[in-house]
Amino acid sequence: MGRMILGIAVAACVALAGTASAQVKGAGKSSITIVKVPAPAATTPTPKTAGSVSSKSVASVVGKPPTGGGSFALKLAKDVGDPTKPGFLDGEYVLDLESAGTPTGDIIGSPISAEYFITLTITLGKCTIHDLASVDPNHPMPMCGGAMQPPCALADQAGKCSATIYQVAGNALASAGLVANQPFGGRFRIRTNPDPTKCHTGDLLLNNGTLAPPDSLCKTGTLVGVGGVALGTTS
Repeated sequence: MGRMILGIAVAACVALAGTASAQVKGAGKSSITIVKVPAPAATTPTPKTAGSVSSKSVASVVGKPPTGGGSFALKLAKDVGDPTKPGFLDGEYVLDLESAGTPTGDIIGSPISAEYFITLTITLGKCTIHDLASVDPNHPMPMCGGAMQPPCALADQAGKCSATIYQVAGNALASAGLVANQPFGGRFRIRTNPDPTKCHTGDLLLNNGTLAPPDSLCKTGTLVGVGGVALGTTS
């Protein structure tokens, strides 16, 4: 059950197109806007959105690193000090991905829902998503590419703010037994990363409060963005 929850958490929220667990090329694409929080005061002009998360199916190619069946990209606006043009300052952040524990289950309050964390760094206004350690070819102690080890992913794509499912989840989807086009529900949030040594891509929080690893701080970061559409004025 734990592996299934992990797999669905990644599939539902990273692979927004819904075909990410497939190893064949598909037409599924998706894009969701990012709204900066906290919300502006009622007297502030309605701000622009602060970016977007998009995804698409990407087939694996023989002889190249696996893709996991899909890729995703973040477009994060730069903070320019204008509340009507919100953005993100340089720093360490976390993409907080929440999913139901089953394809038709509730996200909020369900004891078998899960949150999966992906870390990223913004430097000089450019974002870099960080690989899962077990498939990162630049990890200090490589855990991929050797005998009886999984293949390595592409290294972090510095300044591009994009990654394949395999880069951030490794074989989690395949080991969970997920299939292409499985239905799901999910949402995402962006948080600050309070301590990059205690919050890594692949950290997991089950809705019953279980953290993996137990000392992960990914959930404790300040909420600074959500996926969705900003509300308009109602007056």
